[in-house]
Amino acid sequence: MEKKKKLIVFSVVFILIVAVLSSIMFIKSSKTKGKNDEIYVVKKGEVVHFTEQTGIIKSQVGAIVKVGTRATGVITRLNYQVGDFVKKGALIAEIDDREKLAEKRSLEAQIEEQKKDLEAKEAQYAYNKQNYEREKMLLEKEFTTRDNVERAKREMDVSLAQLEASKAMIKVIKEKLKSLEVSLSYHKIYSPISGFVSQVTTQQGETVVAGLSAVNLITIIDPTKLEMWIYVDETDIGKVKKGMFVEYWVDAYKKKVFTGTISMIYPQPEIKDNIVYYLAIVKIDPKNTEFLKPEMTTHVKIIVEKKKDVLVVPNSAVRFEEGKNVVYAMTKDKAVRVDVETGIRDDRFTEIISGVKEGDKIIIPVIKKNQPGPKR
Repeated sequence: MEKKKKLIVFSVVFILIVAVLSSIMFIKSSKTKGKNDEIYVVKKGEVVHFTEQTGIIKSQVGAIVKVGTRATGVITRLNYQVGDFVKKGALIAEIDDREKLAEKRSLEAQIEEQKKDLEAKEAQYAYNKQNYEREKMLLEKEFTTRDNVERAKREMDVSLAQLEASKAMIKVIKEKLKSLEVSLSYHKIYSPISGFVSQVTTQQGETVVAGLSAVNLITIIDPTKLEMWIYVDETDIGKVKKGMFVEYWVDAYKKKVFTGTISMIYPQPEIKDNIVYYLAIVKIDPKNTEFLKPEMTTHVKIIVEKKKDVLVVPNSAVRFEEGKNVVYAMTKDKAVRVDVETGIRDDRFTEIISGVKEGDKIIIPVIKKNQPGPKR
């Protein structure tokens, strides 16, 4: 029984000794830097606050043109196929225009005929006018009658009317010729833009019939006219403004970073999977279109705010304790908790507004696995 009491007393003493030693070690560890912790000297630097979003490459309005024709006939020539590069103004296709050319020659012949008729009527009018003037002079000397004068005037007026009618006819035929030349121009199709042929809907030898709308022949895409649609989450749209700088990259070129600025934000939302997004548009620099293609997915950083020459500390140095942001500063080999006021932060650094100064040494704790990181 006494042996049992001694064993109990020994156990209690041992537990007390272990508790005291643990307390001493805990106090010591709270006052000094941990063995694996790092020391960071507070200095000035740059902090870039950004929001990460997903985007997609799209062709700009006007970059895709469907080239058609208003002419009817057989395609006698088709110069380009899918994948070919077309320069602006290049001849794409020709449609049989023999019928229109025959009409043109007929109208030109009519004009020549009317011109000869016009010359005859001009001569007749000149003669009748001269005869009328002569009859008036003779009437003044009473060498003719008033009836002869009036007859001469009627003949002059009739010839003048015929002359004007002939001029009007020539004008009408010329207008028809102009209209025909416009229709004839539809038989030669030229490229309105420079780009690559993405689709061909007809082939040489086929007949096209123009109706109320133009028949589409080929589709051309200008690869230098691209833009990026950024799908900004509704929770972040309040931060995003027109003119903000963006950085982005695509999976095909993960190490290449592209840049741009937001040119507009569409007010109409896009709803996908019950999530509301707003489209922010970025025009893509033509020099970057060598790498970027329509429908590529982009990973985007929208730069919300950038500050230079401000006090910064690593994010892992800032802890959230008892409702406050704190850091642990080294003072005479002791770790002292310091309340700090933080500003913006990025993926590496946090801005310190007050609490520490340049040159102060703070502890960067080594985060063990399964240990939660610092909160803000």
